[in-house]
Amino acid sequence: MGEARPARGLSDAAGRPAIDRLAARSALSRFWRDERGATAVEYGLLVALLALALVGIMTTFADSLKTSFTKIITTLNNSNASN
Repeated sequence: MGEARPARGLSDAAGRPAIDRLAARSALSRFWRDERGATAVEYGLLVALLALALVGIMTTFADSLKTSFTKIITTLNNSNASN
């Protein structure tokens, strides 16, 4: 009878390699190094930042625009009252 070899070539019922701790660790390592989705995340962050900036700008301009139209309406009402 010979020496027993390590059981690293075991497979499951479907014939796929058995998952052990080292296989899970290497899968996690591959996932951590994978940068395929990084560009999409960066674009998402950029869009969110731009949306936040636009909301701030629109809020600022909305107040000044409201003030301008109020002045115009007041001026028109005063000129109509004097005629």
